[in-house]
Amino acid sequence: MYIKSIFKQINENQPAKFYRDELKSICKLNLRRNSKFNIMSIYGALNCLKDIKYKENLSIYIASEYGCVEDLVKVLEQINDEDSMLMPFDFLNVNTNNTGFLVAQALNTLGNNVNISSEDLSFEKAFELAYFEFTTKDIKDILIGGVDESVENICNHNSIIHNLENFISKDGSSWIYINDEKENSIAKIESFDFFTNIQELNKHLQTLDYDNVGLNQYAKKYQSELEINKNLIFKNQDNFYGTTSASDIIDILNENKNSSIYISLDSKKRAYLFYFTNTK
Repeated sequence: MYIKSIFKQINENQPAKFYRDELKSICKLNLRRNSKFNIMSIYGALNCLKDIKYKENLSIYIASEYGCVEDLVKVLEQINDEDSMLMPFDFLNVNTNNTGFLVAQALNTLGNNVNISSEDLSFEKAFELAYFEFTTKDIKDILIGGVDESVENICNHNSIIHNLENFISKDGSSWIYINDEKENSIAKIESFDFFTNIQELNKHLQTLDYDNVGLNQYAKKYQSELEINKNLIFKNQDNFYGTTSASDIIDILNENKNSSIYISLDSKKRAYLFYFTNTK
């Protein structure tokens, strides 16, 4: 698997109109009534594949922790307000499952499109599915995104989400395009592995050579238990959003190190390990 293109956009919390205005110049679809989440997803996907000759059967995997959270809150407020009427488009915008279809429509592709959400490790689960289908099926053209809206406007949001470092929650749309061609690639995905505990992970880490180490928020929390070279830990940019690991990996790839790993732990210390080598 070779990474051919990457794109990320991280912003302070912005209204849907901000992204809609940015999208107008690169997308002909009428998205006037679509959710902020859908618009952010389409904008990121189109920018990642700008000037890329991708295949018509491109498979799309979209990861998100919160989905269309702003529209969901809006609908709940309408339902709970006796003087308010639930608006049809607001109700439709709660459906995150249509995002993959809209991205495929904007890209004019006919391959699979899947939306995935899994507590704390949504991007990792999306990547796991893509990796499995790449290695076992005839799916060699893949686009993976990690998209989440800021939850700063949601009351007591840090009591609901896992924001271990208490960062400001931001809007994020991060995308990675992968195929099986080495030419003009950024990096090769040497391996992607899952471990049920840190002991298994540490044993495997001893077999790898790497120049850069990225950690998600739980890996930072349990850093003392990880048998890694602490001098090689990459300093994240503190851009917290639901699928932050997607943007962290893009930042690591931009470092252009010979080889890099990224460790994602969950609250039960189960682990995913990404291993990349530079092909430039």
